[in-house]
Amino acid sequence: MKLPSTVIPLLQQTVRSPLLKGFPLEIWKSEDHRRWVDAFMEFGTLLYNSDVPEESLPHAYAQVAYLFDWEAQCQFSGWFAFSNRAETIARAIECYSEIGLLAESKALTAALKAWQDSEGSHEAASEAYNALRHDYSVDLDRLEHMVCYFIDNADALFYVGSET
Repeated sequence: MKLPSTVIPLLQQTVRSPLLKGFPLEIWKSEDHRRWVDAFMEFGTLLYNSDVPEESLPHAYAQVAYLFDWEAQCQFSGWFAFSNRAETIARAIECYSEIGLLAESKALTAALKAWQDSEGSHEAASEAYNALRHDYSVDLDRLEHMVCYFIDNADALFYVGSET
């Protein structure tokens, strides 16, 4: 199996992070489960901000980019992430459904609608999201689920010639 050549520089940059010392280039092959979330957050954000054409990669790379960049935006900006990622939030919501987090998709959809309807009220967005709380509403639980999904399915998701 072969990595897409356009993501190799991004993976190299990811593993140069001081937090990820000793990580393999294929971050999903690391044995250090304590730092998997850090690795995917770093890689997803780099990928999201890169100029690598989405359509040139297996779909999982777009999922990693949209999902982990969204999570990083939320950690940094709270619900202002809706404004920061207005052009791509629908893609992130779609990606949650694709990886088995349909409840998160629904909760984010409700929060986004409340955000828009209230012209940016954090309280309204939080109330709408919390009305649909689910098993992965806590960010660390959700991030661990996401990382495990990608690691468990890495062979089918991250290599050239993958079917997904």
